[in-house]
Amino acid sequence: MSESISKYSGVVVPMVTPFTLDGRVDEPAVGRIVDRLVGAKHGGVFALGTTGEAASIPNDEKRRMVAATVAATKKRAVVYAGIASNVFRDSVEAAKTYKEMGVDAVVAHVPSYYPINEKEIEAYFKRLADAVELPLLLYNIPQTTNHVIPLDVVDKLRSHPNVVALKDSSPDPERLTELFKRTGGRGGFPVLLGNSSQFTHGLKLGGVGLIPSGGHLMPVEYQNLFEAGMAKDWDGVAKWQAATDAAVTPYLKGKTIGQGLAVLKFMLEKQGICGRTMLPPLLDYSE
Repeated sequence: MSESISKYSGVVVPMVTPFTLDGRVDEPAVGRIVDRLVGAKHGGVFALGTTGEAASIPNDEKRRMVAATVAATKKRAVVYAGIASNVFRDSVEAAKTYKEMGVDAVVAHVPSYYPINEKEIEAYFKRLADAVELPLLLYNIPQTTNHVIPLDVVDKLRSHPNVVALKDSSPDPERLTELFKRTGGRGGFPVLLGNSSQFTHGLKLGGVGLIPSGGHLMPVEYQNLFEAGMAKDWDGVAKWQAATDAAVTPYLKGKTIGQGLAVLKFMLEKQGICGRTMLPPLLDYSE
């Protein structure tokens, strides 16, 4: 296993961002979330991703979220932080600030406002990888950005010394099949799976990580799923895939991403982990 895979791998839960009723980051709740995840021996925690409502959080609160996450993690796991923005300089400056705070790696998806082509996507990520001072994970999530990072672009970018892995949340199994053919599977360029519907498929092809929002609810079970995949115990993978799918159905099935996140926070509120407060334009879940 290469050095990159050994570090950028495992279960990495994309954390919800807990808020107080006035929309500030709830730092004690951040600590409870991190302790739950790290206690399950997860490889990392990921602040300011899609699950964390990063697109809605002002920059000062983003910094508070990252600082609280780093402080709670206490170097027990890899800390990832999202820097995606439609403003390039904001992404670069965020990476610099997060490095000073103790973050290990940053994550960025394609800017989502303008229609951009393959050449522009490649140029954007190359420029970003050149500019940031932390290892960069590419993040493919067409469900929110309305852009797919083309496989030819992944091929070119994975040779960049500062591009260390890809988080792919595409629901397309054919894309994943071709992606792993190109990246070499386990032992090649690290690919972490961001769409739970593709966890089993991706693990069989050589995925080295899972990024499940459902890890908030079933951290041990997702760790078991990952470890079964690494051991090529496909009966175990099937067992834990079914168990975790059942846990996430209440907040995923028949809902938009934002509606699902609101239900997830409501479920965590019932467990005493954090409140259900969402930031606009998303609404709190109402029973």
